[in-house]
Amino acid sequence: MDFPIVKRATPGRYLLRGLLRCGPCDELLIPSFSSSGRRYYGCPRRQCPRPWIPAEQAEQAVWAHVTSTYGEATRDVPPDQRQALLAGVLIWVSIGVQLADLHYHWR
Repeated sequence: MDFPIVKRATPGRYLLRGLLRCGPCDELLIPSFSSSGRRYYGCPRRQCPRPWIPAEQAEQAVWAHVTSTYGEATRDVPPDQRQALLAGVLIWVSIGVQLADLHYHWR
């Protein structure tokens, strides 16, 4: 499903930039935003069956899993340092057709 007027995002504001892969296509997901300013991650292949994913939902799900895996040490990490921490512990996160279908590939 394509969103109308979705544009490729500029650097920053995307916690999972470079870490999310499309499960069906195995492509790196592209951070994007809509004309209303909502942030998304989407597959670069137009025929992909996985819909665009709201960035906030994906970021919350991944961060919650990382904090449950690594415990107290990660719970107090300031938001501006979370992307570096994720890049240090994750190779990538593969996401299936549904947001709940996440597979973690750890360093």
